[in-house]
Amino acid sequence: MKKISRRSFITAMAAVSAAGVLAACGSSSSSMASSMASSAVSSEATSSAASMDESGTHTVVDHGGNEVEVPNKVTRVVIDQIPILSTYMAYFEGSAPYIVGYCGSFKSVISDTVLKNIAPELLKSSDTVYAQSDLNIEEILKLNPDVILYNAGNSSHAEILKASGIPSIGFATVGASTEADPVERYEEWLKLLEQIFNEPGKTDAFVAAGDEIVADVEARIAEIPQTDRPSALILWKYADGVPKVSGQGTFGTYWMKRLGVTDKALEATGFAQASMEQIYSWDPDILFLDGPGLQPLRTEDVLSGNVDGADFSTLTAVKRGRVYNTTLGMWNWFTPNPDAPLVLAWLACNTYPDAFADYPLGDTIKEYYKTWYGYDVTDDELEEMLLY
Repeated sequence: MKKISRRSFITAMAAVSAAGVLAACGSSSSSMASSMASSAVSSEATSSAASMDESGTHTVVDHGGNEVEVPNKVTRVVIDQIPILSTYMAYFEGSAPYIVGYCGSFKSVISDTVLKNIAPELLKSSDTVYAQSDLNIEEILKLNPDVILYNAGNSSHAEILKASGIPSIGFATVGASTEADPVERYEEWLKLLEQIFNEPGKTDAFVAAGDEIVADVEARIAEIPQTDRPSALILWKYADGVPKVSGQGTFGTYWMKRLGVTDKALEATGFAQASMEQIYSWDPDILFLDGPGLQPLRTEDVLSGNVDGADFSTLTAVKRGRVYNTTLGMWNWFTPNPDAPLVLAWLACNTYPDAFADYPLGDTIKEYYKTWYGYDVTDDELEEMLLY
């Protein structure tokens, strides 16, 4: 659980072991040294920001295409209905400064993640801004924020926030002008944070390291014959006997594309309600459950038949024991978050266990966290992260 600085890591990187936590993947060590060469960009960005007139402003173009005048010195931030806390922490390399208020429903999610250990200041904050669906502008104004970060797709919130006079910056989720690929979306969030804090290039090395992991995983997948690729379905939510799936245009669409599997829910649009009969007809080889923070179902619930109002036992995925709960590392791994390259690796290890038998997933996770978040993941924490 010890935090270390990126500088200390670069000067004394040590190999780490997955300690047998992962059954489907190997544990040989990998290196991120090639990404370290660009760490100077971060220092240059910081110097650039420091040289600005702190009393002035600069223009930010958000993901809704809005031009927003933002103070050069931002020290009070409110986050409304956008799951960006983990990406925000990654931007600050293992801490979450300046946040004076954030969406109250996110606190319970954080308490179940390793993020609570990396940036415990998030849990200590008592200035939250109610539940995810609510917006109380009076309470937000009391927090005296310099900027508000919000979901660019929420037009009603956008109107209220704009009327407040507080610089408000919209971050894209789904339904934006760009595709909702989680691997690309978290990078877009980082680049918008660079605009807000006026630190161009600060996250270049981090993004490059993630892209390297993604490229390696996708190169392995590309060699798998089409005949050996399974079908899959993401169960997004299940409540009161009603299943909802991750259909066309959602984050899940892009995870399935990158995995190269047949996405059984492509005929559905968005986060769509589906009957059990429809799920039976789709009969996926693999069933992914959209994990903690979004639904309470766990792998063992489905495999043991312990799901109120539904029987999944006839599905091929259940018969073969191929039900996986999207795990919970820095954040729910289904949505955009800075662990996205690790998410793809985890998905690939579970989807293609033979092809990825030698993939060092445990080592990769530990090294990534150590390098970019300044955090030493313990074996127990790694096991907890991947338990879902």
